[in-house]
Amino acid sequence: MILVFVFTALFIIEIAAFIIISKKLASVGARKVYRCLTAVLFAAAGIITLRAAVFPPAGDIPVTGEYEIACEDHWVNEDICDPYLDDGSLRQVQVRKWYPVSCDEKRPVVVASHGSCGTIDNNISLYRELASHGYTVLAVAHPGQAAGMTCEDGRTIGPAGVFMKQVSAVQPDKDPEYAFDVYREWMDIRTADLNAVMDDCLSDDQNTEFIVMGHSLGGSAAYAMARIRNDVVGCIALESPFMYDIKGVSDGRFIFDERGYDIPLLNIYSDSGYPRLEQMQAYANNVRFLENAPGWNIYYEGVGHMGLCDLSIASPLLASLLDGRFQTADAYEQLEKMNADCLEWAESIEKR
Repeated sequence: MILVFVFTALFIIEIAAFIIISKKLASVGARKVYRCLTAVLFAAAGIITLRAAVFPPAGDIPVTGEYEIACEDHWVNEDICDPYLDDGSLRQVQVRKWYPVSCDEKRPVVVASHGSCGTIDNNISLYRELASHGYTVLAVAHPGQAAGMTCEDGRTIGPAGVFMKQVSAVQPDKDPEYAFDVYREWMDIRTADLNAVMDDCLSDDQNTEFIVMGHSLGGSAAYAMARIRNDVVGCIALESPFMYDIKGVSDGRFIFDERGYDIPLLNIYSDSGYPRLEQMQAYANNVRFLENAPGWNIYYEGVGHMGLCDLSIASPLLASLLDGRFQTADAYEQLEKMNADCLEWAESIEKR
């Protein structure tokens, strides 16, 4: 975070210097070509400095496992038309596979779903950490709901306009009927994507079991897969409402499926959500399961919602803008702690 302030201050100094030098050149009657050259040089320097402020140099969080890890991409085609495209194209998801090299351990495959406008590398340090301990991780990019996705033919897809409008318009406490319709649509799209990825994985090994995880909206989809599939043995949700459990609206309140879960859940919260859980009706099941869920509930203080993913180190400034405040916990230490907790939980459920 210190680097962010340093580069931001440098950017402001560059703007001030440009204004002073431009006025000086104009006062002495400098030729137009020199003034233009000065403007170009300062603009280039400003762009470089601004980029460094938004995306400062960031080191990788080291893994602690014994296995060397590798990464490769592949694509899974679904048998449904993409709801965000008007040309009738079938939906295709990008999958980034992190896996241990030369590992004979049989462990559940972790399937990861990013948050709204997240990326395929949403929690890359966690994926790498799990892979170094023998887990295969399949990180999924949901087209139209991701900040960006690369198609198999090389095309790139950004977030869909209709999705962005829904994100900005949904207000579950003010208009639960609209929120319910949007949530159902999002859950249908996400669960179809995850089912396709998991079924594709099963084509290689029918005995595969899965841990499904996600951040924010991705965690809501992970909860959903725990309801839908019998081969899901665990679920990690990084500050996510139980969207799939919302079955309707009555008298302005959500109606929830209140059945318990038969598998362990790891529910992780930050300052953005935990202190306000009882105030947000979309999180009613989160409150209900705080004491009754078969798993763990963890609350990290001094951390914002985006502090639960790697954006907090890739772009502390952007993460703070999205959270509406700077987090007080060190981003590197926080992610190392969270990754260790997720690993400990994953290993604990295998011993059950």
